[in-house]
Amino acid sequence: MARVLAAAGVGVTDYAANEKYKMKSIRSKLAIATCALLSQGAQQAAATDSSWISDTSYLVYSEADRVTVHKIITNANVTLGDNNALSLEAVYDTITGATPSGAVKSVNTVSVTTPSSGGNGFKTASGTPDLILFDDTRLGVNVGWTRKYSRTFKINYGASVSVERDYEAYGGSLTFDKETADRNLTFTAGIASSYDAVFQSSGRTPQPMGNVDEAVFYDAGKKRGYEGLLGISKTLNRRTVAQINYTIGSQEGYLTDPYKLISMTDANGVEKERYYESRPDNRLRQTLYGALVHRLGNQDTIHLSYRFYRDDWDINSHTLNYRHRKKFANGHFLEPHLRLYSQTAANFFSHSLPYVSEEQPLPEFASADYRLDEMNSVTLGTKYGLPAWGGTLRFRLEYLYQSFAEAEFDTNKALIFQASYKKAFD
Repeated sequence: MARVLAAAGVGVTDYAANEKYKMKSIRSKLAIATCALLSQGAQQAAATDSSWISDTSYLVYSEADRVTVHKIITNANVTLGDNNALSLEAVYDTITGATPSGAVKSVNTVSVTTPSSGGNGFKTASGTPDLILFDDTRLGVNVGWTRKYSRTFKINYGASVSVERDYEAYGGSLTFDKETADRNLTFTAGIASSYDAVFQSSGRTPQPMGNVDEAVFYDAGKKRGYEGLLGISKTLNRRTVAQINYTIGSQEGYLTDPYKLISMTDANGVEKERYYESRPDNRLRQTLYGALVHRLGNQDTIHLSYRFYRDDWDINSHTLNYRHRKKFANGHFLEPHLRLYSQTAANFFSHSLPYVSEEQPLPEFASADYRLDEMNSVTLGTKYGLPAWGGTLRFRLEYLYQSFAEAEFDTNKALIFQASYKKAFD
């Protein structure tokens, strides 16, 4: 079953908040590489004697009584002469557990009669038909090539593929970076496209708003995505760098989650029938992102960012991230992290559908997916780094708490642990 996964480089808390397809941020990352906030730092790294930098990490994400993710990420950045650099990244992860189906928790439930995972559909947890069991693996590969055409102009070419039992994602991107002569100001522009195929483990997708007991199935759902980015990063002084990005993207095609359900209930909240959800077949998304990095006089570094998101499903979100890296002697550091997130609900989100009569018309679009509900979340944690075996060893531990306004499962709690090792080679 399709799972909660984020591409390498995307915070784990993001894919916790966007379980399954929305958190398949592999396709976002494939689509566009966000311009580097400290572009000068990247240039300095490329100018060192080291021609190869490897970074490998192992991550565990564990929700309370629900989802567990194990993820291995390995990437290498190789300098090829003075004007070319190659980046390679591989992601392998496994996910097990159970996720809310969208159906209500009711004593009188309608059973979802489907075979076990790998058959024609999916199965629900024993005694809890509102939870869907799943067990899956994913392999993703990202390839990037940066070509420097002049002292102040370069192009980044990217391609990526991600495959699992019920989801396939392919994408490519072009990102252009142009610096001013004094290299204090960088302009970035990018374009990208992606192609995804989504289906149940049977290889098919159910009819949107179809009754579960009378399900009609079609072939795999296909969707395409297009994205554009404009950004500016500027060195304000020798200790401060600022960045602002604007991103616009559209998706069209099958945007419904083939596993999610919505219940029809009577006045007492007792389920009468159960339907597959239905979402619009297009979506326009816009994001405004700003970040500031400042180095204090004691060599500590503060990272502060804000992200505003909106789409034509009426979802608006605000994300505030704060990191403070405290340096100690001999290369050790400690970096506390705080992330605050809030979003409004999609205009077609509903906890359930009211039962009026057997002849009542169904809405065109409806979903009880908690990821589309009004939500607030807090992530609090820290990262610790130290020199080891000629490289840098890092450990990260974070706690995530999410609350939802109307969803059947109104809270979610998770722990995230990550261990990483980075080393430069000549």
